[in-house]
Amino acid sequence: TPNYGLPDTNFLGDIEWNSLWKYTYVSGDGNDTGGVWENRSRYMPTNGGPFDKFNCQGSYDLVVKVKPDDSNTVFIGGTNIFRSTTAFADSLHTRFIGGYKEGTTLPIVKGYPNHHPDQHVLFFHPNHPDVLYSANDGGLFRTNNNMEDTVHWQTFNHGYLTSMFYTCAIDPATANDNIIIGGAQDNGSWWTNNTNQTTPWVSPRGGDGSFCAIADGKTSYYFSIQNGKTMRAKVNNATGAIDSFSRIDPLGKHDYIFINPFMLDPTDNDKMYFACDNKLYRNNSLSGIGYLQNWDSISTNWMIFPDTLASTRLVTAFGCTVNPTPHILYYGTDSKRIYKVMNADTGNPTRTDVTPLLFPSAYINCIAVDPHDGNKVVVVFSNYGVHSIWFTEDGGTTWKKGAGNLEMNAGSTGDGPSVRWVSILHLPDGNTAYFAATSVGLFATDKLIADSTVWVKQSENTIGNSVCDMIVSRESDGLVVVATHSRGIFSANITSINDIVTVRDLKAKSVVASVYPNPSSSVSTFEINLPQQCNGNISVYDLTGRKLTTVFAGNFSEGENKFQLKTSEFSAGVYFIVFHSKYFEKATPLLVAH
Repeated sequence: TPNYGLPDTNFLGDIEWNSLWKYTYVSGDGNDTGGVWENRSRYMPTNGGPFDKFNCQGSYDLVVKVKPDDSNTVFIGGTNIFRSTTAFADSLHTRFIGGYKEGTTLPIVKGYPNHHPDQHVLFFHPNHPDVLYSANDGGLFRTNNNMEDTVHWQTFNHGYLTSMFYTCAIDPATANDNIIIGGAQDNGSWWTNNTNQTTPWVSPRGGDGSFCAIADGKTSYYFSIQNGKTMRAKVNNATGAIDSFSRIDPLGKHDYIFINPFMLDPTDNDKMYFACDNKLYRNNSLSGIGYLQNWDSISTNWMIFPDTLASTRLVTAFGCTVNPTPHILYYGTDSKRIYKVMNADTGNPTRTDVTPLLFPSAYINCIAVDPHDGNKVVVVFSNYGVHSIWFTEDGGTTWKKGAGNLEMNAGSTGDGPSVRWVSILHLPDGNTAYFAATSVGLFATDKLIADSTVWVKQSENTIGNSVCDMIVSRESDGLVVVATHSRGIFSANITSINDIVTVRDLKAKSVVASVYPNPSSSVSTFEINLPQQCNGNISVYDLTGRKLTTVFAGNFSEGENKFQLKTSEFSAGVYFIVFHSKYFEKATPLLVAH
């Protein structure tokens, strides 16, 4: 309730106003003297540390519940859960019972035991009012006694996945290594060294998990949380526990992107490229920082690329070459521009703008550089309604479109998915696999052929239609790891082009079509079932092969598509209803009888 009620300051220093009112019914329809309102705002929790107070993050998490067997016992939920046994008539009978750990503070923000911050739903067992369920950003939790002085929670996420990963990372240099890390929305950073689906992961760091990285040979790990706060850590590779750490993001006040990008130079992991709002930083010696156990940002070994100081565009994505010439850095912005920096690992190199005129004024979310040929680069725009994928084969001199059938229409309009990431994997059989993470699942292709590129959906029965945010791959063993924003992290080893579904497999799938009623005298329905979304058209031909009309031209959904035909407009006779696309074709006979 802005500017009304009780003001308080959250951990960011922002003031949030909240109000709490109690209404008591007296008589009649409850209006005027038929009901009594009491302002209980003054007794909302305001004491303790930066995470102990009532805060609803602008109503993102906001819930009030009254205990069914006692109207004076009231629970309110924001980031935390509080219980009052006097309906917040005073502050003496209020207990902190869930969310953050009471007393937690920056930089290590901990949760209440077996519980999670950001409450959205509270509900009581219909037959047992002491049993309370809590639904929050960590999933579903239950307590069997909500009146304890210290309430004990147990997870109820049995088979329910709540892990929404922004990012993932692997050790790029160690074949057959099972360690995967990832940053998850509202759920910190996670680590595993086991591909068993039932083995619990370890959380080395809280907050909103953001970009992360593992140096070659696991000599160091890098975890970041929201707004650019980045940690260099020594991790126990058997347990995932952090042995020692140092906060390393550049000193100073920066308007970071919420999920702020950085990358290690793939040839020299001692160098890091780091986005600071419109500026590009480089750390010249990460190993020279040491593990200092510090919680403040630092200036040690950081430099700013001078020609980024005057830029007004946010730095949003990085890609760096390995072969044949290492240390060529490509970086993208939130508004179309892509720059190329030669010898980015040393000195004060200048950038070259390699943005083509045809690029959309949109957000560059990913830059994928071919590890075998640094002149081959793929750029991904994550916005809807723009052409999502572009590529160059000459270091940025010329660019081609590469989204192909991921775009609904030729002009990139319509309901095509948002593309988030692309990863390039060279295979032992001499082929190359390109993987695309999208808002409707994982896609792949074995060839970028400008507008004719055909992306084919992968892992339909596991990843399915999950929003995919990032993909990382490792050539030495074909490991591909996909971070999804709904169902956790998936991995597979791709060692042959036969391990992915390509357009050749797609063409081999059957297309089922029918028309009914058939024969028809007035109206018929043409139904076609497709194994993949695609652009195409439906036309009606006579027996001489002459096209009479086009019924529909545009985007067809995966699965069932239905169209009506006015057969009353055709003379009696035999016709063919023909569906045509780049990789499907089907002709269905129709008899018209009047």
